[in-house]
Amino acid sequence: MGAQTNQSLAATKAFVAGARGDAMALAEGLFAAALALSSSPPLRNQLADASLDVSLRQKLADKVFASLSTDVKALMSQSVELRWSRPEDLQMAFEDMGIRLAAQSAGDSADVVGELLAISTLVHGNADVELGLGSKRAAASARSALMEKLVGTKVSSQAAAIAAHLVADPRGRKIGAMLNHAAEIVSDEHGMGLAVVHVSRALKPAQRSQIDALLVNRFGRAHYLAEQVDTSIVGGARIRVGDMIIDGSIATRLQDLRTKLAG
Repeated sequence: MGAQTNQSLAATKAFVAGARGDAMALAEGLFAAALALSSSPPLRNQLADASLDVSLRQKLADKVFASLSTDVKALMSQSVELRWSRPEDLQMAFEDMGIRLAAQSAGDSADVVGELLAISTLVHGNADVELGLGSKRAAASARSALMEKLVGTKVSSQAAAIAAHLVADPRGRKIGAMLNHAAEIVSDEHGMGLAVVHVSRALKPAQRSQIDALLVNRFGRAHYLAEQVDTSIVGGARIRVGDMIIDGSIATRLQDLRTKLAG
């Protein structure tokens, strides 16, 4: 992302913190707005065009999205006022705010991060479902309906809404990448990072505490630990935080030793 978008996304986080109204209703409104921009590039370009007067862009957004609530339009108006590196980034910001508000709505009543990651695993475990959800020929509403049918009542309404929106508006992204990124946003909204920990068997409390301390020392904040059992690890752990890998697995150590001996 460009520098302007990074700065503007920081501002939209503050908008979410000060938002009024029902958080889930706001999230659904923002998801609808993001999807509308996806189907209308000219509108997206106009709303993000910094060369146009801000008030004109805000009036345009208010007119086009007249059916949305006043509170949703207020968040959109604040976002339109900002500068974006690319027009697509404004659309991304609507989605980002929607995910954060869904996270707010769930509070501590649901493990939305874990649910989003579980949905990703579920999708990848069924080739036919993954193909249907990623089909460019299927209408957005059809992909969304398929996701809702897939998860049913197995997850919270917040996780279901996020997942349904993502498959409706993929914008060239892979399903797993979208769900993982959404999980990172939810974690961030709760003041935490997201660490996917690959282990050969479930972590013991003492091991979780050690990893917690390692991540706090490395990144300056606590992380949600998402465990994934992988028998190829043998022992130790491989930790992924964003694009960074911390590999302390025995399998990797053995491979490093083999490489040194071969050399």
